[in-house]
Amino acid sequence: MRKKVPEAEDNRKVVIYARKSKVTHKGDSIANQEEYCKEYARLHLNLSDDYDFDIYEDEGKSGFYSDRPDFQRMIHDVERKKIRAIVCYKLDRISRKMSDLTNMIDFLNKYKVALLISSNNLNTMDSNSKMMIQMLGMIAEFERDILTERIQDNLSELSKDGRWMGGITPTGFTTERSKEGRGKSKNSYTYLVPIPEERDLVQHIFRLFLDNRGFNATATKLNEEGYRTKTGASFTSLAVKDIIRNPVYCVADENAYQYFFNAGCNIYGDKEDYDGVHGISVYNRTEQTKEESDESTFLRPEFTRLTTLNGMEDWIVAPGRHVGFVSSEDWIEAQNIKEEIADNYNRPHRTTNALLAGLIYCPLCHRKLNVIPESNRFTNGKPRFKYACPNAIRKGPCGFQAIRGVEMDEYIVERLSHLSDSGDKDYIEEIQNEIKSLLKGNGSEKDIETLKKAIEKLEKSIKAQVKSLRTATDSTRQYIQADIDEMAKEIEEKKKVLHKLDAQNMEQSEHLKDLEGIIYTANHFEELVKGKEPEVVIGVIKSIIDRVYVTQEGEESKCHLFIKGNKTESYDDFFVCSDTSIDAESQMCDSEEYRELYPYFCRSAIKS
Repeated sequence: MRKKVPEAEDNRKVVIYARKSKVTHKGDSIANQEEYCKEYARLHLNLSDDYDFDIYEDEGKSGFYSDRPDFQRMIHDVERKKIRAIVCYKLDRISRKMSDLTNMIDFLNKYKVALLISSNNLNTMDSNSKMMIQMLGMIAEFERDILTERIQDNLSELSKDGRWMGGITPTGFTTERSKEGRGKSKNSYTYLVPIPEERDLVQHIFRLFLDNRGFNATATKLNEEGYRTKTGASFTSLAVKDIIRNPVYCVADENAYQYFFNAGCNIYGDKEDYDGVHGISVYNRTEQTKEESDESTFLRPEFTRLTTLNGMEDWIVAPGRHVGFVSSEDWIEAQNIKEEIADNYNRPHRTTNALLAGLIYCPLCHRKLNVIPESNRFTNGKPRFKYACPNAIRKGPCGFQAIRGVEMDEYIVERLSHLSDSGDKDYIEEIQNEIKSLLKGNGSEKDIETLKKAIEKLEKSIKAQVKSLRTATDSTRQYIQADIDEMAKEIEEKKKVLHKLDAQNMEQSEHLKDLEGIIYTANHFEELVKGKEPEVVIGVIKSIIDRVYVTQEGEESKCHLFIKGNKTESYDDFFVCSDTSIDAESQMCDSEEYRELYPYFCRSAIKS
């Protein structure tokens, strides 16, 4: 008779997972979820009152995506056999995506880990609970779709009080919270408050833009005058553009009302509400989404965050509570100039539809190449032309040989259509790594929330001391007043730090937005340009390509594409030039495979 071998004691931990999709102080807070879960675990897993739970929590994270930091840390701790049971308050705290929930339960079963849902009294180790979990998972995913619709529906209602809905505070403003009502009807709202010196800068930027009629020219002038962005960086054309196109600066008057009405926006309020003092508040101006990559898995999720500007027909426009900085006439004129710039930027060469005009440079003297049409001659049914260096035309000092334009354009489109192929993924991985690095190193959101809580606590303390001051004796009044002054000073210092963190967060967010857009374009280039008009193709190419150089060795040409957002590439370092010559031996690329692919040009290796 065989002896029964006693099972080894399971020393793995019981852990708590808590999540809240928005950082607030209401509802089922992280702390409340954790307390409910601890009580449930002690009761159903026979744990002692002083059991030391490990806590995993994700605050401000959506349950639809599995790339939550603490969630992933917990999953990998399951892999490392550190966990025997996970306790969660509700099933939708774990996931609102049915496929991820199914994969997770299978994964937990593989490692013999129980999932306990305290509010529904469910345990995945109990066969009776499995069907209920499947049903609840489907309901959780359905609820997410309903919540998304409700958020859109509620934006119109929220626009009534002109509140600031959160996000990165625009240049010229900080935020303050205001409380209204009493008891259960008491609500807190956040409003924009102007910063005088930054307001003056914004107004100066608009004046310069209206005078210079260009983003780059305005940025150059601002830098020459010694102005800097909120984070102390030099102004760029993108930084200027973000300020110019933001409707928050526009004074809300009858003229602005008519402009947004004619643009097809959803207008809240009557004309008389646009009083010529307050600014414009726009809701639903942008849409943030996440796209899952083909290589993404439940255990190792890969998402690309995308922020797109919605069409004006989707905007909800209302008068805000903040003061407008720029007259509606000036703001609207600035938008008209912006549209003219965009039209000129994406307009193809009038006779050739040259796709690389303004992007392709001479490697010898660094001048932009001109588009030179060849009358009544065609290649592949397209008007024939050449890209030529202006310093080389009519026996000029530059020795650069003109490039066949139609072939060059076709080659660039062909190569960009295959950037997501395995052989060309190096640069995409570089940008993805930079995004991960930025996200990993970004602790500013937590710091901002901590500062806001600290400021709120100090303000409450000041109010309490003010009450004490009313009944204080002469001997204690001076100490109470000194305490109030000290706390007020501390609040002022914390607000300065908060303002700086907001600015840094804004700059990093814009950088991330650009990088994510580049990756999206790289992965979808072919479908974005297929069958489109030249204007559209040019716009897509310019959104991803920074510069193009073509170097020549006798009869052979080599093409070097410089992709936006890739820090490993620098055309300043890539070419070592004199006035009219280049060190060909040390600077040329050697991508032999592309010479066979296309007889005219050779794309450089991504990493120089």
